[in-house]
Amino acid sequence: MKRTIPAAAAILATCACIPALAADYPELRPAYDEGWENTDDDIRFEFGTAYWYSWGGRDAGFAGSAPLGNIAVTSRDQTHIGELHGKIEDLSTQSYVAGRAGIGLHTTGTYNITPAGSGAIGNSSRIGYAGADFGWLPAGNMIGGFAFGGLVGYQYWKDAPDIGTGQYATGFAGGVPTSFGEARNELDIHALRLGLKGTADFDMFDLQGEVAAVPYAHVSGVLGGSSPGGYNFGGTAYNENAPTTFSGRGYGVMAEGMVGFHPTENLILRLGGRAWYLESNLDAVFSGTSAGGAQPATTMPSTYASLFRYGLRAELTGRF
Repeated sequence: MKRTIPAAAAILATCACIPALAADYPELRPAYDEGWENTDDDIRFEFGTAYWYSWGGRDAGFAGSAPLGNIAVTSRDQTHIGELHGKIEDLSTQSYVAGRAGIGLHTTGTYNITPAGSGAIGNSSRIGYAGADFGWLPAGNMIGGFAFGGLVGYQYWKDAPDIGTGQYATGFAGGVPTSFGEARNELDIHALRLGLKGTADFDMFDLQGEVAAVPYAHVSGVLGGSSPGGYNFGGTAYNENAPTTFSGRGYGVMAEGMVGFHPTENLILRLGGRAWYLESNLDAVFSGTSAGGAQPATTMPSTYASLFRYGLRAELTGRF
């Protein structure tokens, strides 16, 4: 007990001296500078829907050899397209990943297949797309002001208006077709995108624009059948006894420009336009039967082949 009292007194004396001792030393610096942490979130998200009122067209010609002749296909349409899109931006590295997917809601138009027939585009058209891009905008600042850079991406594009009767002959009697199979029109494109993108972001509005080359695209599909009328080559009727298929490669360009308005901090309304164009080199495989009997499958190279779609676009997007 006698030792405890002096020890407690010593402890109390030391505690009383600590403030005085501390005053003799300079203020210690923290391990990190004040404000070293980023007070703003480096990741920004955009998600929304869009409407694209588009005009589309396809023009192709295939060179035949006797007894077949040349085949030409032309179609024009107006298609209403609904779209979902999203983007994740890394503001610290000035980069982003964006995705989009759209589907045709209603298609009208006309077609002409020479020397087969012509008419109105049907109700079974299938037009849509899906794709994703990675972009890097090292010039400028994505948070505010201007930013500019490049992008690389992939685009799947289906462009299949309902043309022709959608049939090929599966049975014949005296060269006249008696039964039919379905040959729905198809056009599938897998495209590589390499391009440039620029943005300008202000308090109440923003500007976005991009142009992307398509250096390579794989194109394949089926030409909607023309039975029971068939093709008329030199006065002789030929009916497809198998769907006419085609495949090849293409190249082209895709461009888009949008003006955005910010009614609230997290809501953006954008208006603008979009245009896609593709040229292709294709080989079509035609299999037909005439009054003289079945003809061997013939490869018909394209003399020209192009595809386009353009129109007005509006989107409603949330930013977080």
